[in-house]
Amino acid sequence: MKTKDNTKEILFIDALHESLVNHKIITNPRVIKCGTYYSKERGYFRYRIKCGNIKECPRCRTRVLDFKRQEMLTEQEECLNAGGSLFIITGTLKHRKTDKLKYLQNKLNDSVKKLKNQYGWRKIMKGKSMSTRTVYETDYSLKHGFHPHAHMLIGLNQDGINKTQIHKTLNNNWRNYTSANLDVTNTDSPTVYVGGKEEYPEKLESIFRHQKQEMETNFTRPRLETMLVSYDQIPEYQNPSLPRETIVKILKEMNQNQSYYFDR
Repeated sequence: MKTKDNTKEILFIDALHESLVNHKIITNPRVIKCGTYYSKERGYFRYRIKCGNIKECPRCRTRVLDFKRQEMLTEQEECLNAGGSLFIITGTLKHRKTDKLKYLQNKLNDSVKKLKNQYGWRKIMKGKSMSTRTVYETDYSLKHGFHPHAHMLIGLNQDGINKTQIHKTLNNNWRNYTSANLDVTNTDSPTVYVGGKEEYPEKLESIFRHQKQEMETNFTRPRLETMLVSYDQIPEYQNPSLPRETIVKILKEMNQNQSYYFDR
C-alpha cells in the first residue's frame, strides 16, 4: 500500500481510516473496528462492522453523505419553489493562537445556543419554511491557530426579509457573546455548503495527481487529513507547510474537541 502501482483500487477513505488509527488520532475501539468483518464464530463473516459515529469515523461520515445531501437539497428546493428564501449565517469567534480548542469550542457552542434563544432569532424563525441546519467546523491557520466556526442554513417564507435585516437583528447579540461579527449570505439555489460538501477524493491514486507543493497557511480538517495520508502513502512526500508530526498533533486536538452537536 506504499507505492503508486497498487493504489488504483484502494479507496481514499480506507487509507485515511488506516492513517487515523495508526497515529492514534482515532482511539474509540468501535470506530477502530469500523469496516472490518464480523468474526466467523458469530456467523457474520460476510458483513462489515459499521460504527455509525459520523463525528469521528470518516467511513461512516462518507457513507451517509449522499443521503444527507439529497435530503438537504430536496428540502431547499421545496422552500424555494414555495417562494421562500435561503440564508447562510456564519458565526466565528475572536481568538488568539494560544487559545485551546476546547475552550474555543465550548464558547462557540454556548454562543450558538444563546443566539437561538434570544428574541430576535425566535422572531425570524416564526417565518421558517424548513428545518434549520447547523454545522460546526474547525480550520487551522499557521498565523492564528484553531478557528472553530458554525454555519447555520435557514429557509424563510417571509416576504421582503433580506440578509441585511437578519444581520441587523442578530449581529449585536453575537458580538456581545464572541467579540466577532456574523456573516449572512443569501443563496438563490440549493447548496451543499452546509454539511453536504464532498470532503475527500474517491480513490487513493488521486492524491498522487493533485499534490500541493506550494506553501499553505490555512487548512481545513479534510485538507490536513489528506496531507497525513500523503505522508503515509508516498515515501518521498514532503510538504513545506507542515511536518507530519505537527499534522498529527493538530488532528488529535480536533478529534478530541469536536462540538458535541457537530451536525444537526
